[in-house]
Amino acid sequence: MPIVFASRRGRALRFLPAFFLAVACGAAAQEAGRLKELLSVCTSCHGQDGVALGEDIPSLGGQNEAYLHGTLTDFKEGKRPSAIMRGMTRDLNDADMRALARHFAAMPYLRKPQDVAQDRAASGREVYQRLCQICHLDEGRTTTYAEYPLLAGQSLPYMQKQMKLILDKRRSVEVTKRGMLGLLSHSQIDDAMHFFAAQRVAPEQVSGGLTAPEKRTRRRRFRSDPLPDDPAAPD
Repeated sequence: MPIVFASRRGRALRFLPAFFLAVACGAAAQEAGRLKELLSVCTSCHGQDGVALGEDIPSLGGQNEAYLHGTLTDFKEGKRPSAIMRGMTRDLNDADMRALARHFAAMPYLRKPQDVAQDRAASGREVYQRLCQICHLDEGRTTTYAEYPLLAGQSLPYMQKQMKLILDKRRSVEVTKRGMLGLLSHSQIDDAMHFFAAQRVAPEQVSGGLTAPEKRTRRRRFRSDPLPDDPAAPD
């Protein structure tokens, strides 16, 4: 009997890897089906290739994964205003939001060329070099933290719409960012958005958040720079 039992147990153990593989494949297929279902809705506005289909809609392809997940979470929790996105995220769980963020982040960073006023973009470069590049590096192609958005080539109407929400205090942002915005006039802020929108970006030029040593180097650099003079009162 012991020999028979051992033989049966051995046969059973041989089937365990196949059993767990089948379970894993079934779960993966279920997740893939769920993601496909969600994307059928998302891509109707944000595009199959992550390039937005409307001017006031953000392009998401190649965006920082942590930023996308945080944004979806904020919409779901009502921390970021948007009746449409609040409805879209109402029934999403965290796994859904992480899957969507991962999907769009894995896409090439593609943005539509925009007809941007070059004089505004040129003025915006000065604003960018004074303040914005502390967090939005390499002309918006990189960020100090993966939770921040890549802005190079992003839709100008979308950025303007979001900035109005921030300035009207209808959208919350970090205290540091609000303080920096307080150093600028409304015209200077709009110039900076023109600068970001004017950027032409190849996918290989884009990267996510910096490593810890790179962050320390950037901090030392900007701590040694003088603060910009206070601009004129907001117009």
